[in-house]
Amino acid sequence: MLNVVATGATIDVSTTVPAGLTTIRLTTNGRVKREIVVHRVPAGTTPEDLVRGAAGRPERWFEQWSFGGPAMPRDSAPDATATLDLRPGRYAVVAYEVDSMGRARGEKFVWRDVTAMATSVLIPARFAVPDLTIRIKDSKMDVLGNVRTGQRILQVENAGGKPHELVVGRLKPGKTVDDVRRWDRDRGDAPFVYVGGLTPMSSGMTAQTKLLLRSGVHVVLCPMRHMGVRERDYQHGVMATFKVN
Repeated sequence: MLNVVATGATIDVSTTVPAGLTTIRLTTNGRVKREIVVHRVPAGTTPEDLVRGAAGRPERWFEQWSFGGPAMPRDSAPDATATLDLRPGRYAVVAYEVDSMGRARGEKFVWRDVTAMATSVLIPARFAVPDLTIRIKDSKMDVLGNVRTGQRILQVENAGGKPHELVVGRLKPGKTVDDVRRWDRDRGDAPFVYVGGLTPMSSGMTAQTKLLLRSGVHVVLCPMRHMGVRERDYQHGVMATFKVN
């Protein structure tokens, strides 16, 4: 477990963690909401140099070595989690400020340097058996599994060539998937209740998050906007639904 406590303009996190499967727990105290991105520091690069590229939250910064992390906690939850497979090495834990709509403010972030320490025996990653698997491949998203209400594990696999993030929401009464497709994230309220999500992951990455699911139709979507494209991914079909009974 790596606890990240965000308080106002700072974050508090341990400087070391054992390598391997690691659950990142984000707790926010105060009025400022945040999300976490865990980014591997490549060999020959300093954390300071790496994090300069995080300014503005450009797509290219997530194209390599971005492991994702917990999106902002939902309003009624004290924290949010993401389970990642951290190999030995140095990582930058970047906490972006998010607005009331959950959109990251790319120029407003704080960060800390964390080292994943190799243990005497590094056990190969074995994620928990997920209740639901969400597989993203470029412009296609598939959802595998069936879920009931309660705390459930969602596994996200980025099998395509682009970075992707994930938002999970429960449709509001009277709203449909078509309403989500027409929704402009830059304007107006979402047609769903925010449940949780994961921040951008590079191609080939897998992460898990545990969410409290209530009954109803849920949407999962990628809200990223890629370079040279005006619309967001979900407006191009990177979206799927599942029902919670």
